[in-house]
Amino acid sequence: MMENRGRYLVAIGGISGICISLGLFGTLTGIIPTNGMFIGYSVEQILWISDPITVLAINTFSSTALAIIGIISAYKLSEDICNSVLVIIASGVAGFIFMGFLWIPIGSLIVLGGILIMVDN
Repeated sequence: MMENRGRYLVAIGGISGICISLGLFGTLTGIIPTNGMFIGYSVEQILWISDPITVLAINTFSSTALAIIGIISAYKLSEDICNSVLVIIASGVAGFIFMGFLWIPIGSLIVLGGILIMVDN
């Protein structure tokens, strides 16, 4: 049980990241109804793309992919644990770059899980 606590944290953080990323995209694009509530989210220009929906799609699906990469890295550890942990920590930090303040608890769970995997092994 103790050797898997880092993997559990990464899995919880990754699943939460997927839910928040895709939930935000669905809410802002109208896929998920908000019953008349207005939810504003400002996006900046990325790679000379200024369409807000396209930029939001790039951000949310990139952070979803990073969460999936973190989960897969945690459960398919390579022979060199250090490289796998670096991938896990990088996915947590890069997800923060894409999603901003929404990724703070998720990124901290993923990074803490990666550190615990390193300590346990």
